[in-house]
Amino acid sequence: MGTETEVKDVIDDIFVGADLYYPGSKKLRREEPASKQVVEDAWDAHPIVKVYNGEKTEFFLAGSLAKALGKATVTIRLWEKRGHIPQAPYRLPGYTDAKGVKHPGKRAYSRRLIEIAVEEFKARGLMDVDRVEWKKHEDLTIALVERWQQEKDS
Repeated sequence: MGTETEVKDVIDDIFVGADLYYPGSKKLRREEPASKQVVEDAWDAHPIVKVYNGEKTEFFLAGSLAKALGKATVTIRLWEKRGHIPQAPYRLPGYTDAKGVKHPGKRAYSRRLIEIAVEEFKARGLMDVDRVEWKKHEDLTIALVERWQQEKDS
């Protein structure tokens, strides 16, 4: 029996180009179109532009805030529910479904509010952590409330 390297080389030689064909077929696979290829978007790649106070303003949904902070969208909703971050200051219009159930509009944040959140999280070294210990960072909640209110008032 050959060495481990020789065996790997033989196996690799057998499967060279195997990923080019459909399994069990001589038919070549088609290349995946560029539109189906997954591309990581920046958090601000999909703004919703609305007229607010007579000006066109970019709004972003909770998913954008989550992406900017490196968290899951469900985490943002949970933090808001528990009072760790302020409630979204803007809401897109809600709707009533066919059964008559009213659905609130989606949470929306301005570009500046997300930038403020990123600045505050970075200042405390919380951008790359898996879990935020909120008892140790109560000042973060206060800072976000104050700065978001100042930004909204201006």
